[in-house]
Amino acid sequence: MESEDVALSTGAARQGSRLAWGLRHYAWVVVGCVLAMAAAPLVLGETPPVYQAQTLVVARQLTVNPEVLPSLAEAVFSDGSVAAAVAEDPSVAGGTGALIPDKVSVVTGPNSIAIAVQARDTDPAAAARLADLAAAAYVDELNRTGPGVAEFTIPSPAVVPTEPLSTVSAMTLTAGGAGAGLLLGTGLVALIAAVRRPILDAKDVEETAGVPLLGTVHLPSGARNGFPGPLGVRGMPAVTRWLATLPSGRLLLVSPTSGAEVRRRIYVMAAAALASLRPVRLEAHGHLIDAVHRHAVGRHGAGPATAEPGGLVLVDGGSPFDTVDPTTTGVSVVAVARRGISRGRLGRLTSDYVDGGLVGVVLVDVRPRYLQGGTHRVHGTAPPSREVDDVRSVGNVPEPERA
Repeated sequence: MESEDVALSTGAARQGSRLAWGLRHYAWVVVGCVLAMAAAPLVLGETPPVYQAQTLVVARQLTVNPEVLPSLAEAVFSDGSVAAAVAEDPSVAGGTGALIPDKVSVVTGPNSIAIAVQARDTDPAAAARLADLAAAAYVDELNRTGPGVAEFTIPSPAVVPTEPLSTVSAMTLTAGGAGAGLLLGTGLVALIAAVRRPILDAKDVEETAGVPLLGTVHLPSGARNGFPGPLGVRGMPAVTRWLATLPSGRLLLVSPTSGAEVRRRIYVMAAAALASLRPVRLEAHGHLIDAVHRHAVGRHGAGPATAEPGGLVLVDGGSPFDTVDPTTTGVSVVAVARRGISRGRLGRLTSDYVDGGLVGVVLVDVRPRYLQGGTHRVHGTAPPSREVDDVRSVGNVPEPERA
């Protein structure tokens, strides 16, 4: 029983994480629904005020139990004769559909000999006229039951109303629409998250790719237009410690095509950080190598790809054929993907590298611009020498992030 409770709690927590991720990245869906639903009452326009008039019908010489009168009154009023009489009025235009109880209705009280016939219309005079017309037809039908029940009369005609019924203000309608839009938007985001099944944590990665999550790098949105160094980027130290323990040989950083820019930023940061820990050689475009040189300060440095004992050849990109080439040995593969990538896309990316050198996955969390409180400096000269001190020693390598 306890294990079931833990499983339910874990499942609810994961669903909550997915919803939180969806609200963060699809907030525009919620905002759009709120604005659309809030503006709907204003676009449709205000409805005209409705007036209600009332005509009393009184039962005289009642010979039956008063408790029977309410049910009798309701049955006679709804038999169609009253609706047919009211439909002859010009304001009704001959239609009997929804006349009762939308247009005219009857109100009875317990142990009372008075019956109220009510009529509603946007024209107060028409409302009074309809009330009298319905009451007259109603009395005729009631008196058809014979003297064995009672004698029904109308003491006085309806009074033309001067005040409309209370209506809902535009502000209230707007607030209600906004609330409905919030619920609709949140529901749509939850549906998107359920269909997409985003990869958010170590459990998602292991279930999809069968390898551990090496770390989640939190890349500031300001880094979209340049190549930041590893200093101050949350998550990079954990990733660097893992990469530093890989065997010598080639290390491929792969990603979906749409995630190439994010992968290149991780490549620059990883190469700059690894340069102080072990010999690193680079296989990448020239602008990436230049960016690494601006940030890398260490004992070994980073240079073009050449063979060196104990060294690591860091490759930007690559293909599954790099892992099956008989002339290539010691190939490790790390998949780089945005945090929130769909389970299907990550599975397709890693499927060709399973049992072919895939050692782990790095997730990159890029904050949406509307959540970014400041900017991140991505250009400039090499960082000060203390960056080397921060990553000089590998130390004890932690276990991978497990589910």
